[in-house]
Amino acid sequence: METSDPLYLSSEVASLLLPLHPSPLFSHLTSLSTLLPPLPPPSTPSSSSFSLPLSPPSLPPPLPLPLSPMEEICMICHDRATGRHYGAISCDGCKGFFRRSIRKGQVYTCRFGHNCDVTKNRRNACRSCRMDRCLSVGMQSNAIQSERDILGKRKKPEDADAEDEIMQSLLNSERLVQQLRTSVIKSTEQATYEITRAKIEPSDERKATVDDVGKSIHQQLVLIVEWAKSLHPFTLLSKEDQTALLKANAGQIIVLGVAFRSRGENNALFLSNEKLLEQADAVSVGDVNNVVRRIMDEIVVPIRRMHMDLMECVALKAIIFFNPVSCGLADFEKVEAARLEFVQALERRGERFHRGKSRASSLLLLLPSCVAIAQQLVEDVHLARVFGLANVDSLMQELMLADFPSKQEQI
Repeated sequence: METSDPLYLSSEVASLLLPLHPSPLFSHLTSLSTLLPPLPPPSTPSSSSFSLPLSPPSLPPPLPLPLSPMEEICMICHDRATGRHYGAISCDGCKGFFRRSIRKGQVYTCRFGHNCDVTKNRRNACRSCRMDRCLSVGMQSNAIQSERDILGKRKKPEDADAEDEIMQSLLNSERLVQQLRTSVIKSTEQATYEITRAKIEPSDERKATVDDVGKSIHQQLVLIVEWAKSLHPFTLLSKEDQTALLKANAGQIIVLGVAFRSRGENNALFLSNEKLLEQADAVSVGDVNNVVRRIMDEIVVPIRRMHMDLMECVALKAIIFFNPVSCGLADFEKVEAARLEFVQALERRGERFHRGKSRASSLLLLLPSCVAIAQQLVEDVHLARVFGLANVDSLMQELMLADFPSKQEQI
């Protein structure tokens, strides 16, 4: 890809604020400078300490949305889930049904061979099959009594409220970004990332091509920037530090996001544009088969084993992003304070729903794999560009390949 101006940003702070000029091929796409608006004049803080506000003032109230790939569904009836209840991801309806049934000692009988439909619109038709489903997905009756036992031992109400507000703020940001997903996907429909003239169309329209992988990466980068802008700690940083965080951690967030979306797939990654990148086909799609294998083995498998839910995923996403040792970061104290808030919220959630801090520790163990796999993904994208296997647009160059010279500079 040729450009009139180099895409690689110089180390001077002023150059981070200059508009970039993508090539005509990607003129309809966006670059980082257009995604990060000028910051308002900073207010004078009353204290040098940093405190994370419990709810970003700029966020609108959450809207009722259709399920997206990042949303949780109830493992019993497939309605929208509200979290993990009694050992299984479930909706409030199935949670209440299970609790009432256990507390009243109800015994149900099925008249139709224990094979009834218990999906959202039919879940009340057969209580026996609904209870069987609750138990088969891991709901535990002893958790009902445990819930009663710990009521008097709960943490202070203000601590619980703080945790709920922080987690809800992250969830609101995630839902806000999901509302933008459709328009972002449409914005990349005309982009071409595959250089080969004779394009091979897959027999299955859901199978990902090089174009699909390139579009998915660009879509995720745009959504990551929009997500970051909705987080209050991010808005307190200078534009230079905002850019530093995005450059250092966008790849890791892409890896975590695709892994979480793919937790219900077998031997395939579920991309943001709803295409499937199967491990068997990955070698023909930009030679990313090793990245695909590592994402599935090192991240998807543990996510499934731990039954990680959406709240935990968005908390990990924020912890990854607010990395105080990110390259080029100046105000690391603010970033470190924000990360600590998110880590503590994750720990409190583990104590509340999983009876201990070991839950948060287990989740945090996923971070080193995210870092290593993201680095490998960046190298694969760079090699695909160098050897003419795929096009790379300006946003990819800025956020993923900042450590590599642009194609213009190599000439």
